[in-house]
Amino acid sequence: LETLHSTLSLYRLAIDLRATRPEFAGQRIEWYGSPDGCLAFRRPGGLICVLNASDGPIQLPPGEVLLSSAPVADDRLPPNAAAWLV
Repeated sequence: LETLHSTLSLYRLAIDLRATRPEFAGQRIEWYGSPDGCLAFRRPGGLICVLNASDGPIQLPPGEVLLSSAPVADDRLPPNAAAWLV
């Protein structure tokens, strides 16, 4: 997991991952269960995207974090952040 210091860095890495990782491929998404104030979906290739719009940290689903918009500690995504996992 790379530490990102700007929105530009986040977008650049996301674009690179999308171009090189097969988990990002496909047109379908499936909604994934998430706590109140959060949204999560997955792609059939194995990618999971979690958005935390709540006021507190949330537990991430199992998987390797490829990218996050804020530091993830103890598998918890902080408020107002997003993470992509495989």
